[in-house]
Amino acid sequence: MLEKKLLIAGIDDATKCPCIGSIFVSGVVADEKTIKKWAALGVDDSKKLSRKKREKLTKIIEETALAYSVQEITPAMIDDKSINLNDWEMLVFLNIVHELKQKTKIDYAYVDNWEVTPILFWERLKKILNTSNLPIFGNKFNYDILAETQLIAEHQADERYIIVGAASILSKTYSDLQYDKYKELYGDFGSGNPGDPATRKFVWKHRHNPLPIIRQSWNTYKVLSVLDDIEKDPLYLYKINKIKIKNT
Repeated sequence: MLEKKLLIAGIDDATKCPCIGSIFVSGVVADEKTIKKWAALGVDDSKKLSRKKREKLTKIIEETALAYSVQEITPAMIDDKSINLNDWEMLVFLNIVHELKQKTKIDYAYVDNWEVTPILFWERLKKILNTSNLPIFGNKFNYDILAETQLIAEHQADERYIIVGAASILSKTYSDLQYDKYKELYGDFGSGNPGDPATRKFVWKHRHNPLPIIRQSWNTYKVLSVLDDIEKDPLYLYKINKIKIKNT
């Protein structure tokens, strides 16, 4: 009798903190043998890896996974406050599971819990599944999508499980590629993080006609949009002075 292969999915996001660009959410499915091979190749939480390493592993993951899906929560979606950001994340998470299960069976699905507590995750999941006219799925969504799949939501799952680390690598790689494209179109905006003075200056520069890549509902834009001089931004000045001191 052949031993049953367990098919395991991992789901994780990247770039939730930046004030520029999309939040990427990825899902990956593999069997245990493949996951062990990934571990030997260095698959881990994307934050621990260089960009070069992430890109190399992304190619391997996409070529050897049973299925994968990369989706994004765009700045327009983030700024749409008729839907809570955590609701958007749950919707995209469910859409990823839906897409993956069109391609393969999933026995276990591990997700890096973005909620403050596990209880809040399950409460939000229940609320979304009980909501009609979901903005992404419409009539195509299968409400039994989680049937026959054991779902495990944990904080720092990208550090604990190789399969979730693989998903985090895809999310960060696709975010990096989006940033490359944006910089070609709009110029250098630094890291995209709110604490980066280059990013803050870029957002401030476009305060009157904000580009579609800027998350306008973020506090970063709200603070900078009302300043007539970037030097009046305390965080910008603090970061610039810190850089000057470091370089002297």
